[in-house]
Amino acid sequence: MSELTNEPSTRLTIDDLLAREEIKDVIKRLARGTDRLDEELMASCYHPDGFDDHNSFRGSATDFAMWVCEVLPHFVATHHFIADPYIRLDGDVAQVDTYCEAHHVGADTDMILGLRYVDRFEQRDGRWLIAKRVCAFDWTYTVPFDPAARFAFAPDFTVGRRDRSDITYTGVE
Repeated sequence: MSELTNEPSTRLTIDDLLAREEIKDVIKRLARGTDRLDEELMASCYHPDGFDDHNSFRGSATDFAMWVCEVLPHFVATHHFIADPYIRLDGDVAQVDTYCEAHHVGADTDMILGLRYVDRFEQRDGRWLIAKRVCAFDWTYTVPFDPAARFAFAPDFTVGRRDRSDITYTGVE
């Protein structure tokens, strides 16, 4: 496949399927790291020389992870809904488009973004990680709400946390 718009002309191999699963896992880990404000997890999704272009931030993967942990905590929560990515493999390089709907919940608003992550993944030393990510925004709107009308979780509810005390880190016994 020589152009990004061309469909693969051959059947997928087991190695192709394994690569796709590894790439999908990286994308999901990065969304989880973002929503949990886990700097280490986010940075681990990129090659050491990886680059992120989020428009309002452009720089290294480690600087990106630090930036996220600086700018997102003022939200009560963030929630990144990731669609199944469209992956085009070409040897040790993959072009990947992933649709995302991201909620940024404040005290009395939900800023919702429709965006796409356009990634260049590279397989190095047997691992598929992001070499470069560009965030392409498609739309946004903000929904105001009355904080007094929110559902109150009972004390025995499992409520998500934005740190390593979240249930995704502690596990289910």
